[in-house]
Amino acid sequence: MLLVLLGLDRAIAAAADGPAQFEGAVSGMWRAPLRLKARISGAGLDADAQGTAEPWAEGPKANVSLAVRRASLAPLFDLKPSDTLAQNISLSSRVSLAGGRLTLDDIDSAIAGSRLRGRIVVSLDGEKNVEGEVGLDALDLAPAFALAIGAAGHDADEPLGSGLLKGWHGAIAFQALRGALPGGGELRPVGGTLRSDGGSLTFEAIKGGIGGGEATANIDAKDGPNGISLNARVELKGVDGAALRYRSLAMPAGRTSMQMTLSSQGRSASALTGALSGSGTLTLESASLAGLNPRAFDVAIRASDSGQATDDNMLRQIIEPVLSSGALSVKSAQIPFSIRDGRLRVSATTLDAEGASAIISGGYDIPADQADIRASLASTVAASATGRPEIQLFAAGSPDTLNRTVDVASLSSWLAVRAIDRETRRLDSIERGDPPPAAAPPSAAAPKAKMSAPRPPAAPPPPQPGANAPIVSQQIAPLPPPIEVRPAPGPALVRPPKPKPPPPPPLMLTPPVATPPRTGF
Repeated sequence: MLLVLLGLDRAIAAAADGPAQFEGAVSGMWRAPLRLKARISGAGLDADAQGTAEPWAEGPKANVSLAVRRASLAPLFDLKPSDTLAQNISLSSRVSLAGGRLTLDDIDSAIAGSRLRGRIVVSLDGEKNVEGEVGLDALDLAPAFALAIGAAGHDADEPLGSGLLKGWHGAIAFQALRGALPGGGELRPVGGTLRSDGGSLTFEAIKGGIGGGEATANIDAKDGPNGISLNARVELKGVDGAALRYRSLAMPAGRTSMQMTLSSQGRSASALTGALSGSGTLTLESASLAGLNPRAFDVAIRASDSGQATDDNMLRQIIEPVLSSGALSVKSAQIPFSIRDGRLRVSATTLDAEGASAIISGGYDIPADQADIRASLASTVAASATGRPEIQLFAAGSPDTLNRTVDVASLSSWLAVRAIDRETRRLDSIERGDPPPAAAPPSAAAPKAKMSAPRPPAAPPPPQPGANAPIVSQQIAPLPPPIEVRPAPGPALVRPPKPKPPPPPPLMLTPPVATPPRTGF
């Protein structure tokens, strides 16, 4: 009741119902500056002011030292009295009023555990115009933005409050030594300008340093018939990926750049989140993707050759520690992503590295707070005619508790085919009579031709009937030149000629005897 009588109920709230006390004193001469002193105290409220005032001057004037040791400014920011953002605020300032301008100089305040200093000038003639600049030790960016659009102090499904969208014109520049990002990241320092035209709010030229790089953003919020419409543009340049994190999720180590546009519209915080849409591109330079160690393929091949990987479960137990102990080094990559209906999606993107490549995809459902990440790691060294080995990895759950799964079914199949192929080639070699091939060293990721030390020549195999040419192995020494065998000296042995058969007797030709003709009957 006392705050209502003094006209302070629109700016100050009592922490609880209970007794309150106000003391005031004014002294001076008629039409001369008056000295005044006032103090108010009560539940969660303690403030005083003292100075001079000229209420009958042509333009009212005052010069007062204000000290607020404890107060709640919930009505000023449209917050609930129980909201911690508005509770236990302390403030000291030199307040002056002249010519319709209210000036707060040497502001020194503590809000939400952060110290604020600065200067603000408010024009009370006509439309309210506000100009000023403030500096803070620390600024939590998410609650500050929620306060500006009227989402602070309200449940996610409640309609948004007025916030700072309406009722003033002008610009306030701000600077903070540390700006906390949602999820645990930080900007050091961060600054920008907050502008208003009475119906829309603009966070202009927000800049901050992060991970050795720079982050910039511009955000527009405008009140309309369908609620608040938001438009934003965010850009990162040369940022160390380890500094970009959201709770337990973090970008790969290396230099990261990004360009992203966002938009949304709604009457509540949940509606704005569910309608969030946009797109962007993430660029990685000299990145290191933890948990994708390409050495896992060498270990899997060695375990298969030695007979340790008897089944998929055993193979998984062998390679999982190796995968987690290293990283995949990627020189450069661009990863496009899109946001629709509050869901961020990354389409399948190939990341090439030395000796291996990875195909990654996944997304994050913002309203449901659920992430899913998929990666397919394939070796580009240990390849064969039947394909190349692959390991599938899946991670799903909340960003704080992602459950990771390693699928080795594809790798196990490739190892089985490889073992069959090696056995087939060994049997073929035995049939040809070739010596068994030398085993590849355990550290080799793929079979390569190597020169072996010379070995003693092996005895040539007996000639196969019907063979057109001898089969020569690469491991057998060349045959000596042919040996010419000559007959021993001495008289030559002459075989007697075969006797000729006697000539046939001469053919005798005898003329036939003439028969006398027959006469008569």
